[in-house]
Amino acid sequence: MAEPAEVIAVIGRVLHDELGVAREVRAEDDLLADLQLDSVGVLTLVVGLEDHFRIALAEQDAAEVRTVGDLAGLVAARAEGR
Repeated sequence: MAEPAEVIAVIGRVLHDELGVAREVRAEDDLLADLQLDSVGVLTLVVGLEDHFRIALAEQDAAEVRTVGDLAGLVAARAEGR
């Protein structure tokens, strides 16, 4: 079972390793405004999370996600099979 705090840690790791984001990632960070991710960056992040947690995220899911915390909650829910 994935906890949101664990997911945030993985998000931080993917952002650092794959996208070169050097700063610490917080739950309240906006993916676009604060982390300055473009569509390729978001896709890279989503693929990294899907691979790590062995889940699938639908495109309509992404429309509801704005912050790291939102994404962590979505991934945790998918990992639990909801």
